[in-house]
Amino acid sequence: MSSRNRRILFNIINAILTLLIIIVSFFALINIMFNIVFIRTNVRGYSMYPTLNATVPLSSSDGDIVYINKYSSFTNSDIVVADVNWWSNGYIIKRLVGCPNDIIQIKEEANQYLLYVNNEVLYSKEKNPDTLVYYTTIYLTFFDKFPNNIIINDNGEKCIKLNDNEFLLMGDNWGNSTDSLSYGPTKKDDIVGRVDIIIQYGENKFRTLVKEMWNIIF
Repeated sequence: MSSRNRRILFNIINAILTLLIIIVSFFALINIMFNIVFIRTNVRGYSMYPTLNATVPLSSSDGDIVYINKYSSFTNSDIVVADVNWWSNGYIIKRLVGCPNDIIQIKEEANQYLLYVNNEVLYSKEKNPDTLVYYTTIYLTFFDKFPNNIIINDNGEKCIKLNDNEFLLMGDNWGNSTDSLSYGPTKKDDIVGRVDIIIQYGENKFRTLVKEMWNIIF
């Protein structure tokens, strides 16, 4: 091989190695940043079904993957993770439905239950046996458990009034959710962060992995 060809081959190999180093460094930097900013975990429990699917014990189903932004702000309708002392596993994942000084009320209307925040509907649930139990035995008993969070509105109806530094967390699955209505409002310091990325886990593991990498990079 002539010296010219050797030089060309050396330049090609050097360019390939340089590109590989850049790619590896890029992914390493992304990984470091994500470890600093985000917490990655699988969803467990069924309180957020069908929004989030849980890991099924003793099966091959791993549940959805979520990335929790530790430095994010959060507001009504966000999904958040909190570290609470009343739950045996510590961490819960719920929907934030009330911020400090908000007024929250669940009203039974026709075939639905409507959740109002400051007199505006945040979301609704179809009336069925599960939501009926949640409304009657969880929501209505909140007023007996937490009298400091009760106000009477202009229509003479009881409402939940959050105080300073209080947040109300509820699961989307009203038929199977243990949340703030049972154990009272959550403090800001107990909220770990907001769920920014959700990877719906399906049967196609390769597609799920590609989607996860895409979300991490972009």
